[in-house]
Amino acid sequence: MGVSRTVLRLALARPHVMVLQAVGGTRVRLAVDDELRRRGWPSALSPADTDVLVLAGAAGARLAGTVRSLWRRVPEPRLFLHVEEAGEVPRLFDSVRDELAGGGRQRSPLPESGADAGTTEENRGERRYSDSSGRRTASHGGTHGEAEGHEHHAGTAEGLAMAGRGPDRDGLALDRLHVPLGPPLPGWPPGLLVHTVLQGDVLQRVEAERLDDPDAEGEFWGEPWRHAAEGHRVTRGRAARRVVAARLDSLAGLLTVVGWPDPAGLARRIRDETLAGGPGRRLRARIARLAGRLRRSRTLTWLTSDIGVLPTGRAHRAGFGGTVLRASRAGGDVAARWREWLTEIERGAREVDDTSALSGTTEAPAWVRSGPVLEVLPALLEGAELSAARLTVASLDPRGTGTPPDEGWGFSGA
Repeated sequence: MGVSRTVLRLALARPHVMVLQAVGGTRVRLAVDDELRRRGWPSALSPADTDVLVLAGAAGARLAGTVRSLWRRVPEPRLFLHVEEAGEVPRLFDSVRDELAGGGRQRSPLPESGADAGTTEENRGERRYSDSSGRRTASHGGTHGEAEGHEHHAGTAEGLAMAGRGPDRDGLALDRLHVPLGPPLPGWPPGLLVHTVLQGDVLQRVEAERLDDPDAEGEFWGEPWRHAAEGHRVTRGRAARRVVAARLDSLAGLLTVVGWPDPAGLARRIRDETLAGGPGRRLRARIARLAGRLRRSRTLTWLTSDIGVLPTGRAHRAGFGGTVLRASRAGGDVAARWREWLTEIERGAREVDDTSALSGTTEAPAWVRSGPVLEVLPALLEGAELSAARLTVASLDPRGTGTPPDEGWGFSGA
């Protein structure tokens, strides 16, 4: 018994942690990221790889159902942490290893309601889909999915119900699966859920929806403008830091989907240093090194080119501005969008030490806007292969598509 306990403690020296972000949970999620990096604990890539499931922020009904579904697939010993305040993170993480060594917690993480159960069944069954068209894109690697009897899982929010068989584009008979894509897929934007019919690795039908309220993330990213509008003195440098951090956050998610963890981790570290008020000179040097590495990477360019092409006219009609609209004028694919992120990060970094006051006279529009993303995703994803679809979604992350309210400071206008 003593030997078994010792082996368990060794195995849990670096517990694997999966983090789900709820509405308004950005600040908590960033604090969790920082704590995991400080402790050297890895992020879990699937429920089977998870020791600790963390919910950052207050979950609505839809996300609560996702959390319960994931919890059922996390092997014992396991631990669930619901963190609603960033300041709680260090204290809660201090006891993680001891609690896991003692058997963890087996209770259901969140109370279940009848409405949640109905939503889950709807997600697992037939749905109506729009007739928007898509185009075929090249596969860029990556494996997804695992089978458990007649139910399939692809690291998605819910289980995947079998939906019959049909011929694929090569004439083979393949299963058609109803696949809801969303949390906890690595690099997936918070607040989005995409229902698909997947045949082989090709998305045949797509319908995108909000998971609770993703636009609430604007409360964090748009905080400087809101405070300025309330009459508080806010420096333009503080607002620039929030822009830079938002774009770095989106970039880190995209690089995670690409499968390039080192630059993704670097982007997150620079993001956190930016928000913490790190010296502008140091930030600009680190950003220049990251941007140069990404722009020079032929592999990254190849993986992200000619995918998720959004023409200028469609981007404009959907209501996009800022980076997405500018990227649409430069090819409109995933590669064009991450390059625009880099450009805005670099321009914003030149403003982070500006101590002049941010004007509070302009009303701040929503910083995070999921509406345009939901409108264009079906046409962009239908006919795409799963790996290409995930890159497209990551490049249209609402955190990186919103236009900063103050268009007058010269680095964020459309």
